[in-house]
Amino acid sequence: MLNQTLQHFFERHPDILDQENFAVAVSGGPDSMALAHALIGWGRRHNKFIHLISVNHGLRPEAAGELESVAVWAKEQAVMHHILTWHGQKPDTAIMEEARQARYALMAEYCATQNIQTLFIAHHQDDQAETFLIRLAKGSGLDGLGGMQSCRPYNDKLTLARPFLSLDKETLIKYCRENGIPFVSDPSNTNEDYLRPRLRGTMEVLAKEGLTSKRLAVTAGRLSRARLALDQLAVKAYEENLLRRDENILVVNFGSLKQQPEEIGLRVLQRMIETLRPASEYGVRMEKLEELFSSLWHNPENYKPRTLGKCKISLKNDKDTANQALWVEKE
Repeated sequence: MLNQTLQHFFERHPDILDQENFAVAVSGGPDSMALAHALIGWGRRHNKFIHLISVNHGLRPEAAGELESVAVWAKEQAVMHHILTWHGQKPDTAIMEEARQARYALMAEYCATQNIQTLFIAHHQDDQAETFLIRLAKGSGLDGLGGMQSCRPYNDKLTLARPFLSLDKETLIKYCRENGIPFVSDPSNTNEDYLRPRLRGTMEVLAKEGLTSKRLAVTAGRLSRARLALDQLAVKAYEENLLRRDENILVVNFGSLKQQPEEIGLRVLQRMIETLRPASEYGVRMEKLEELFSSLWHNPENYKPRTLGKCKISLKNDKDTANQALWVEKE
């Protein structure tokens, strides 16, 4: 099943096949070990070079030994394995989120030095369901509830690939056992000091009511499909109404944009802000964006310039179009 899933992934993303080498994030758990094993086999059949990357966050003393076990296995598979280390003082709060950001930054830096354009991540169906619930609890909009994408840019040089979003964790564990692949269990996955393990504890109850991981993941996929359609409409509206574009300023015809549905207008504003801050991994908070946009959209006569996402958002009269123009300026 894993090899068939990989084949379907590459059929949907044929541009990745042109690349000569790939990286795989490997923690030593069953998810990433299954992905690494399947990709190593696929790479041999297609003459691709696979790099395994592990990150030692320095949070658990046993992690070093676990990653050395991965190194031994990688050597047996005759593939390159690199252990990266998160140095420096660790934060007292939001440790898992900070560790995640540090992990991706370290792996992206390694990929840049090796001219690797695609980093494979072993997120699966259960992870997708948990992500949906986390974002729902935090009040995410349509974009957040769409969950993780099978392919998305991390930056302008690296794409994150998640080919196993349709597979559940039990399938990956079974694959490891059938193929004699060693794996470890991270105790933080059951530590209820963290949000994800607490949510996992609710999944059995939710499943009894029909909210299985599969159903939640399918729902996320449907929302993602709707998001992509809205994004295409927003891109079209943005391009048709763009009046000025340079490194620090974007201007669109607000009077013409107002003829679009409100959701499209919101997405155009979001696109303008995020275009001027491309280095940021996360966009502006949806609640703040919606609050500013509501004032802008529904009461433009009384709207006063405001700042969001390190950008100044203003309405100005445009002499060329005889309409108001929406200005977004980098601060």
